[in-house]
Amino acid sequence: MGESGDEHESPFDRPADLLFFTTLGCHLCEQAEQMLGSVAHSQRIELAVDVIDIADDAALVETYGIRIPVFKRVCDGVELGWPFGEEQLVHFLAGAVDVYKAGETT
Repeated sequence: MGESGDEHESPFDRPADLLFFTTLGCHLCEQAEQMLGSVAHSQRIELAVDVIDIADDAALVETYGIRIPVFKRVCDGVELGWPFGEEQLVHFLAGAVDVYKAGETT
């Protein structure tokens, strides 16, 4: 580890796969975050997630205030807002993989 020429990049260096709109003290957001971790682990999906606190931006509060938690796929802009379950989250993440694979073949 740490050798020059290391072909493994840090997960902090790669662009986000998902945006996670949330805010401090949101218990549903905590549940969604745990669900994402569980689904990603069970499906063996590695994701880079940017967590965005909507409280920092009035426009985000206007857009997402009553919808959080919300996941947004960076690849195509599709959103999954609460309420959702694990099955819906699996399909949502699978859609991101499909869009990514389609982009590789073009």
